Amino acid sequence: MSTLAIRPIEPYQVTDVKWGDYGEEASMTFKKGAVLVEDSSSKELEEWAGGTDYAIPVGIAVANASQTAGTRCGYYEANDANLFSATLRNGTDAIAQAASHINGEYSLVYDSTTNSWCVDVADGTTKLVQVLRVASDATAGDTNCRVVIRFLTDKRAKSAAA
Repeated sequence: MSTLAIRPIEPYQVTDVKWGDYGEEASMTFKKGAVLVEDSSSKELEEWAGGTDYAIPVGIAVANASQTAGTRCGYYEANDANLFSATLRNGTDAIAQAASHINGEYSLVYDSTTNSWCVDVADGTTKLVQVLRVASDATAGDTNCRVVIRFLTDKRAKSAAA
């Protein structure tokens, strides 16, 4: 098995790019592949805070932030049709992919060294995504394995279950 480089969340099977109705929040510095949420008051898009933040994601950033408030911000929507590829981690530590990770529901963790959001198998409390399978550019058992994920139905701002 191999140890793979950590990479940002990427589209795996997506339908199209959406654009935020209210643009980007002021002073954002997020990178392509960031998890985006709507600001609770302005409705502008901002990077998810991570951890135990229960804000519901709208999707994954298509490009780096412009750092200018109100700038239109493209994202791949968290919905039934869109699947993403992400790196599997144990908190901020490397972990080898195991069969038990498939179909597991986990949170996401930010890796500040690579500016990448990763699946966090150590956090089964703040569940956002489900691991569906090993991605086509990885092998089962790889460390920092790329996996295919989907956002859980109740963790999709634009298509959350009622």
